[in-house]
Amino acid sequence: MTYDVVVLIEREMSEGDARRVAALHARYEESVNYHLLVSSHPESGFGGPMALLGSSFEDVAGMAGSAAARTAGVTATLADPQFDLASVIEHSSRRLRAASRYPVSVSITHGEVLLALMTLTKSTTCHEVVVVAWPETAARFLCSDWTTRARKTLKVPRVRILEHDT
Repeated sequence: MTYDVVVLIEREMSEGDARRVAALHARYEESVNYHLLVSSHPESGFGGPMALLGSSFEDVAGMAGSAAARTAGVTATLADPQFDLASVIEHSSRRLRAASRYPVSVSITHGEVLLALMTLTKSTTCHEVVVVAWPETAARFLCSDWTTRARKTLKVPRVRILEHDT
């Protein structure tokens, strides 16, 4: 039996991001299949794909500002899906595969992120969703109990929020 995990990312995963995601499942007895979900439109909505997730649950709808404003302080060593989607996919999947030693498949959404997340969790019979978000976005999700609502809506036993390394 395999344990399927959907990993939604807002930008390229660093080695630290990949290690933290892999560490969540390091002691599992069954093999893990990672399903990486990347948005091709990181700048859309109230501030990016993670803001779209929250607005769909009506509990993070107060998020404002642009993704560019939030990312201004982040070192430009990691690729941004808005400018280099191929690098985001290649580097993130390679890093997660190296950190976990488990297979990583990649899905790209060109539209609404919550719908893509719901579709992927259903099609993979996923057991867990890990959202790797900007620190500000992650904090808002945690303060608003987004994970509980997401778990019920997505019908998965576990939803975790991790902050991207900055």
